[in-house]
Amino acid sequence: MGDFDIILQALGQVLSFTNIAVILGGLLLGIIVGCIPGLSVTLGIILLLPLTYGFSSPDTAIISLLAVYIGGMYGGSISAILLNSPGTNSAIATTFDGYPLAQQGKVKKVLDISLFASVFGGMFSAILLLLFSSLITKLVSSFASTEYFALAILGISLLAGVSGDSLPKGIISGLLGIFIACIGADAVTGVLRFTFDSRTLRYGIDMLPAMIAFIALTQVVLKLRDFIVHKGEIQDITKIDNEGLTATEAKSIVPACLRSSTIASIIGAMPGVGGGVAQFMCYNEARRASKRPQDFGKGSYEGVAAAESSNNAVVGSAMIPLLTLGIPGDGVTALLLGAFILHGIQPGPTMFTKQGVVAYSIILGTLIANVALIAVGLIFTRAVAKIVQVKYTYLAPIIILFCFAGAFAATGNTKELIITAGLLVVSYLFVILDFSVVPLMLGMILADIMEMNFVTSMMSYDNDIFIFFKRPITACILVLTVILLISLMKLNKRINALNDAQVAEMAQRDLEEAVEVEEAIEDGKFEAP
Repeated sequence: MGDFDIILQALGQVLSFTNIAVILGGLLLGIIVGCIPGLSVTLGIILLLPLTYGFSSPDTAIISLLAVYIGGMYGGSISAILLNSPGTNSAIATTFDGYPLAQQGKVKKVLDISLFASVFGGMFSAILLLLFSSLITKLVSSFASTEYFALAILGISLLAGVSGDSLPKGIISGLLGIFIACIGADAVTGVLRFTFDSRTLRYGIDMLPAMIAFIALTQVVLKLRDFIVHKGEIQDITKIDNEGLTATEAKSIVPACLRSSTIASIIGAMPGVGGGVAQFMCYNEARRASKRPQDFGKGSYEGVAAAESSNNAVVGSAMIPLLTLGIPGDGVTALLLGAFILHGIQPGPTMFTKQGVVAYSIILGTLIANVALIAVGLIFTRAVAKIVQVKYTYLAPIIILFCFAGAFAATGNTKELIITAGLLVVSYLFVILDFSVVPLMLGMILADIMEMNFVTSMMSYDNDIFIFFKRPITACILVLTVILLISLMKLNKRINALNDAQVAEMAQRDLEEAVEVEEAIEDGKFEAP
């Protein structure tokens, strides 16, 4: 049976009533767990996994879990936009421009941008998975530990782009993130580091509790502070307007979506890198290429589009190493690998020859789930958004409960609750000192990747530090890092200059208006207040 015949047979299976139903249900479940801070896509998949044993076909089980994955990636943007609290780790960059736009009264428009970009990125990577999975896998499989270390260095260079107004503060924040990631047992030697003889820190600090403390819980504390300061009157985004995304605006963000989807699809196909890195890299590239980089962080349509198209593009591309090499591309696909094995599916090089129909059913299911996300998103986004639009005095205790429940669910150990509370104190100090937590999160994400691959490289090449310059691909990535770093520093300088010019222009305009008022008073045209 040829590949075309296998694809047709797989398409017939995917378009069955059962598969369409589980896709729609999985998307809705994913959007709900994704939009509630403290929950996660991982938790949604874990909750659904036991139910998949009732499905008659193994591909139906995997497709339902993938639908949760896809829906959760989009759902994370809803709370990021409405509450400034990302529902998922991969929606952190969405808060940069999504929340400012929501504060400007453009809630419906920015939610539409998020949906448009999510579907664009998801379909892009799904089509890429269908057409070029074997080619991309051959490219990625040639990468060794030296290339992955170089990619981590490339990611660290993005600190220059996410440090806000102060590069030194951004570097300090990033270094603290790397330090936090080093706490616990060394992954290679098992030596305990920076635990201070504490049993709580023995196994390190998991990414999920850190994300919950630094992003979600910090926002709750800041809202509580505002509630006290304003004596019970705090500004919540409680209404979704009716002015959606126009065709002209959709056309204007297509280049950002295309650029981000391409970059994220390549990154997502690299095992262990994932959407946490892709969103920052794509966001910075969109800002670098934009004609209005000064709008980023204040309410840029391109910023939201870049962030959302990148994290959804990772979904399809992360399946490439899983299906063809049997290697999970990120934490969620690691769970999916377990689901594959539980349902008798053996991913790897022989999957397309021995279980071709199942393989293509999963790929086509991913594509159809992204298409169905359009309908599910348009119909249910407003209703799901009501969950996070409840009056904050009622919503805050629920979010806190889910946050700590989500932190506990990371390992099932009560020590995560202690760690989350401790990191919340650190996060609030960051707010007081005007430090950004984004470089810290980036440092935490990349530290393990960087350390593991550096140690592996040294062990594999007899401690030859120059091996990173001897391997052509590694050397090219490092050269690209230097170019990108210089470019980002110049961009920050240009943005600061533009901001200074805008401040000077506003001051000049205010001065001119004051002179005009004074002259009008002198001429007796109106009385001074």
